[in-house]
Amino acid sequence: MGLLKLRSRADAVRKEKINKSGPSEPSKKREEHPEELRTLVGKGYARKGDLIAKITHGVASRDGKNLFGEIIPAKKVYEPKLVAGSHVKTEQGTHYYMGCDGLVEVFRDAKGIHYISGRVYRFGSFTISISEDEMEAYLTVIPPMGGAEPVKFEDLLTECKKQGIVFGLNRDAARTAVERAAADKSEEKDVLIARGDVPVDGREGELEFKVQLASGTPFKLLEDGSVDFKEQDRITNVDEGQLVVVVKKAQAGIKDGHTVRGSIVKSKKGKEIEIEAGSNISMEYRGDEIHYCSKIGGQLIFKGKTISVEPLLKIEGDVGPATGNVEFDGNVVVKGNVRDNYRVVAKKSITIDGNVGSCVVKTGENLIVRNGVVGKNKAYLFARGDIRVKFAENANLAAYGSIYIQRAALNCRITAGEKVISKTEKGQIIGGDIRAKKGVEVKILGNESEHKMDVSVGYDFFAVGKLSEIRNTKKKYESEMNKMILILEKLNKIHQTPEELPEKLRKVYIEARKKKTLLGVAIQNLVKKEQETESKLEESWDAEVHVHESLFRGVRIYFGEQFYEPEVTKTKVRIYNDKNYEKIRYEKLILR
Repeated sequence: MGLLKLRSRADAVRKEKINKSGPSEPSKKREEHPEELRTLVGKGYARKGDLIAKITHGVASRDGKNLFGEIIPAKKVYEPKLVAGSHVKTEQGTHYYMGCDGLVEVFRDAKGIHYISGRVYRFGSFTISISEDEMEAYLTVIPPMGGAEPVKFEDLLTECKKQGIVFGLNRDAARTAVERAAADKSEEKDVLIARGDVPVDGREGELEFKVQLASGTPFKLLEDGSVDFKEQDRITNVDEGQLVVVVKKAQAGIKDGHTVRGSIVKSKKGKEIEIEAGSNISMEYRGDEIHYCSKIGGQLIFKGKTISVEPLLKIEGDVGPATGNVEFDGNVVVKGNVRDNYRVVAKKSITIDGNVGSCVVKTGENLIVRNGVVGKNKAYLFARGDIRVKFAENANLAAYGSIYIQRAALNCRITAGEKVISKTEKGQIIGGDIRAKKGVEVKILGNESEHKMDVSVGYDFFAVGKLSEIRNTKKKYESEMNKMILILEKLNKIHQTPEELPEKLRKVYIEARKKKTLLGVAIQNLVKKEQETESKLEESWDAEVHVHESLFRGVRIYFGEQFYEPEVTKTKVRIYNDKNYEKIRYEKLILR
């Protein structure tokens, strides 16, 4: 006979809940159409794709015979009939599969025909996930379907307790997620329902540079948008005693935290900044700070964990496009040349192994050019100490100390706070002018062509330039002062007192009066400096000019307003100012 086998994965609990869930849809249909009465013979829960029923066809029967040869008729084979309803798929007419997750119901009518159908049915469910560090717990709520029961808040609390969530539980957030899933029939995914107490770690150590660090850029962007490749930012200069770095110590942990499961999370001490004081760096502890100061002026070097100051900047090649202009707070050594239109400035000494072109070289100490200066009437070399060059032509040399010329100088303007000396090799100075407070010593002064040149000695010639600068500044301030006086006079004519002026004019009046006062103080200071500088110019020094070989015509030697010019070439001559007779004298130079 045929066989009808029904399959489902309903369990006792679900069966009990289904029986309480009220009449099914087919039951309602039976009420509406009583002529098609069907009886519910089974139901259960199945997943989409589950095999829920299978029909095995019967084998045809055959009549039999008794002992007397009489035919015994065979019973008729039963052939089951199963009709697929909603959410049920059939294959080969014998296999029935569930088309959704939900409830499977089987009915039988009065004729013995079975009907199988599925309907969406899902209980509300939830999952709780805890983050790996146990600092957060998340809730996902799946809403019920087909009239099944939703998630109960009490079940949720029980699960939280089971998973050990005892700290930072947000009951309101959990309850809201459960209620919203039930009301909106929508999934509430990854709702934060518990959060641990994050520990408050100590502050990390901090490193703060107190100087503007070089950016390393090989150019400077100008305001007009053009690029100046001479102005490169490759060196971090610092002064002697300058605070360069402050390191703040790390802080201990401030407050411990807790995970959602109640475990204590220890706070951590901040990570210390490790800095070592290298050469020419001093350390000073000030509370929770360490101050690093430069012992000298120079280049700040930060290599690895060590900070140091190098007093020497060495340029292995030329000062040119590869280096840009050089400005350094220590000593500078240039192994090559200084090319045209570039600049080298140092607070300490400068040594140049090659040549110097039409450029600017300034130093706070001594300047040495081991080769020569080809100035093209644009070079300016200045030193607060001495200047030493092999040769110079068409250049401006100025030093507060002495200027030494090893071989020769041609058409140069030379100003020395001490002496100008050229006694080695050829030792010749031709053309231009020389100004030296304490005199000149040279082998040859001038040449056979009677090249015109002036030599002035015995006075502070730097004071002359300073006096000119002071007077120009004073003139500018006096002009500004006159403008302020004129403004105040005009405003006083409008009203007798400033209080009567309109607000805008009153502000102009106050500003003009303030500026007039400041200019008055500045002018007084300049007058004082002018007088001091003038007194320096009135001082005369016992300066002499010594020519060891030849003094040619065309050379004028000044002692103040008086000068001496030889009518014929002189040899080995000493020229000086006889103050007793207020007369310039010359005599044979006695070489020692």
